[in-house]
Amino acid sequence: MKIHSRAIICFLFGLAFFSTHALAQSTSGNLAGNVYDPAGATVPDATVIAHNIATGVDTRTTSTSSGDFRFENLLVGTYSIVVTAPGFTKAEVNNVAVRLNETVTTNVKLAIGKATTTVEVAEAAVPIDTTTAQVQTAYDTKEIADLPSASGGQLGSGVINLSLLNAGVTSSGGAGYGTGPSVGGQRPTNNSFTIEGIDNNTLSVTGPIVTIPNDAVSEFSVLQNQFSPDFGHSSGGQFNQVVKSGTNQYHGMLYEYFQNRDLDAADNLDFVQGNPLHPRSDNNRFGGNFGGPIKRNKLFFFGDYEYNPVGAANSTGYYAPTAAGYATLAALPGINQNNLAEYKKYLGVAPAAATNSATLPFGSPVLVAPGPGSTRAWELVCSRRVRAAPSAFR
Repeated sequence: MKIHSRAIICFLFGLAFFSTHALAQSTSGNLAGNVYDPAGATVPDATVIAHNIATGVDTRTTSTSSGDFRFENLLVGTYSIVVTAPGFTKAEVNNVAVRLNETVTTNVKLAIGKATTTVEVAEAAVPIDTTTAQVQTAYDTKEIADLPSASGGQLGSGVINLSLLNAGVTSSGGAGYGTGPSVGGQRPTNNSFTIEGIDNNTLSVTGPIVTIPNDAVSEFSVLQNQFSPDFGHSSGGQFNQVVKSGTNQYHGMLYEYFQNRDLDAADNLDFVQGNPLHPRSDNNRFGGNFGGPIKRNKLFFFGDYEYNPVGAANSTGYYAPTAAGYATLAALPGINQNNLAEYKKYLGVAPAAATNSATLPFGSPVLVAPGPGSTRAWELVCSRRVRAAPSAFR
């Protein structure tokens, strides 16, 4: 068997023209909080800046009369929050993680003093989304790379396999049609798949049309219930991926995922059936990506290329007529000799007739009638042949 698959995955030009206010929540996250003074009272009209550490892009807002602030549709990534107000020192909270489809709450306390003094908090609190009841889990770049559920890229599912780590998500086990896992006991056909908020569902049976290489995914999220109208479409799981973007620095990588017959354990069934214990099975998935700035703090690019050659030798068992069987077929009235010749060419000739009818299809010899209305029949003798396909390319 020869499988030669090529994943030319786009120069997924997340040409991040990254105007943050133009993106829907399906490709971003939110950041909210309150500004307090030392006594615990809220501070209105404070200037709040969300600084994207990777791209250098700043987003500004002002706290309301009740002291709260909110940034909608920020690109996923790590931010620092800078807050200034008259009569207070400048406060800075670093390493605030904005995750896909989540709202992170970060409160800031100001100290009385001069604005030239800065109070810096090196690490933000663990983000908890208290704004929604939806069950949601997001996986960032490091988790996508390190967790074996995703890094194997099995069956073209890639990062979607990570959803199986969630409570309420399980393999469908073949129950119900559709592809993908079962979420909340529903059929896989109730799932919905999106990339950058763009519909990625097949029209026939539920499942993703396009699979993004693992190393091109910035973040992957799974929503299970009570999600916002941004999603809709399906009542099952919402599987959303965001592609990496460039940053203010040039970054690239080369990678290979490798599986080889010499690394695989022998299959016990091959031993029982007398087949080779280590037939060819070579799976190489390699590629690379590169991204960086076109204009610092403004415009970025990112591209990924992946190639996946697979070579395997497969043993196929089937039933073929013997020479006598082909002679019987050729003598039938009205038989198309050209079709029979092609049939013989590709199926081959069995070396000997089967002596045990239990080894034949349906447990009995095959009877072939010579024509309509005839009561006479011949026994078409068959035998099981096992043919090993030639190795694929090396």
